[in-house]
Amino acid sequence: MIVLYILLFILILGIVVCFHEFGHYFFAKRAGILVTEFAFGMGPKLLSKKKGETYWSIRAFPIGGFCAMSGEDREEPILKKGDECKLIFNENGKVSAIILKTDNPKYADLPIVKIEDIDLFGENMSPLYINEYEVNRDAVMVFNDKEQVQIAPEERNFFTKSVWKRFLVCVGGPFNNIILGLFVFLILAFIEGVPNTNSTVIGEVTKESPADIGGIKTGDKVIKVGEYEIGNFGDIHDAIYNTNSRKLNIEIERNGVVDNYSVVAQYYFQNIGIISKQEVEDENKLIIICESDAALGGTNKTKAYQDGGLRNGDELTYIKYNDGEYEQLTSWDQFLKIADEMDGGYVQFKYNRIVDGVLNENLESNKIQVYSDELLESQGYPSVVKQLGISSTTHIDFFPCIGNGFKYLWKSATIIFSTLKLLFTSKEIGVNDMGGFITILNQTANYASGGFANLLYWVGLLSINLGIVNLLPIPALDGGRILFLIIEGITGKKLPSKVENIIINVVFWLLLGFIGYILLQDIIRLIIQFR
Repeated sequence: MIVLYILLFILILGIVVCFHEFGHYFFAKRAGILVTEFAFGMGPKLLSKKKGETYWSIRAFPIGGFCAMSGEDREEPILKKGDECKLIFNENGKVSAIILKTDNPKYADLPIVKIEDIDLFGENMSPLYINEYEVNRDAVMVFNDKEQVQIAPEERNFFTKSVWKRFLVCVGGPFNNIILGLFVFLILAFIEGVPNTNSTVIGEVTKESPADIGGIKTGDKVIKVGEYEIGNFGDIHDAIYNTNSRKLNIEIERNGVVDNYSVVAQYYFQNIGIISKQEVEDENKLIIICESDAALGGTNKTKAYQDGGLRNGDELTYIKYNDGEYEQLTSWDQFLKIADEMDGGYVQFKYNRIVDGVLNENLESNKIQVYSDELLESQGYPSVVKQLGISSTTHIDFFPCIGNGFKYLWKSATIIFSTLKLLFTSKEIGVNDMGGFITILNQTANYASGGFANLLYWVGLLSINLGIVNLLPIPALDGGRILFLIIEGITGKKLPSKVENIIINVVFWLLLGFIGYILLQDIIRLIIQFR
């Protein structure tokens, strides 16, 4: 299964990256720019096939990709005066190929040409030449038997195009990611449909949820929850929260027969990292879960586990918020009300733990940071949840489904800006909380284990995030180039090529260092996961 998740991760990353790079490719071709290579992955080439002017390649490390355009980095020319090469001529007497390695035995019979005069740029469409020989504008430079690159005269270079055309090339990648994300979200919206909120029929029961454990099934009609009459699906949610008991008596109609089911609700304290344990005879005992199996192996450990030192099976007895006094915990609903009023800060518990059959009472946890409402809302999570694991029936309604697709797009786009804002303004999260490729792999496995719809949402979220991150005005990213183009459009002057290359290269290496640091944090989290 782990291998399957890894292959799925590579496939999803490949789709998202290739859509991004194809956006650059599409607008580059429309602008007449020579695209020398379109690659998935980085590092050494594994496979490469030339089609038209472009090499289509798969490289060793599936962690990105690129669309190589002539003149993108305004590099130094490959050939200059004083160099030696060999020339191949076409039937019209023009140079069609330039052999860069004069010792290549395949071209041993060709004379060596020492370059005394050369122009392979051809400003204003002037002829290209090496010494007295005219060169075709689509001639190739041969590096070896397997690699050759078409020359790029002035009209085929990225940096000679208008500001508008270069802007479209740069924005094409992020734009494609946003289009892909929207397309995926629209598919997801039509798969999910629109909730039948006026119905009380259950459309889905989550596997191993409280409702599933309690015997409730898809297609059951909810009549009452406790003392509350149910008129629509929204009433179920209200009744669950208004009933001050973990154990709920639910009246169900199934195949025309009305019966009562006892369901023990589950509590998620997402601001602390605690879940109520289901298999407990006394529903008022606050037995907790703070560690669960991870899709890739090992375990997911919450803040309550890592920071507080709590473990699965511990029984919470007292709670203290910030510098207040300890308050005795008597029920989950009491805890729910206390936790719902928390907004940041720290919490501590007293708890009981059984070790080797011996009860250890009144142990004290370490301080656990409580996520603020702002942080949780920025990620689309409520601070506390009391749930049964049921959802309403749905139907397909074209325009509401379209609207839901755009809502998913908006939510995904705003999450990253909210996160970036908190990264600079909040003490709750920092660089150490950021994730790299291992985190993305873990998330891919977690979403995939939740079903196809969850996986679709992850693909859309990943694509939108890649697009928006690349639009940030950071040199070495698309947004940095776009910023330079906006400055050029306003001032009418290009940034000197050497200055631009120095800025981009310096930031590129800084970004590599930053990615390396994030990868180190990924590895540390992975070690903790399997510890």
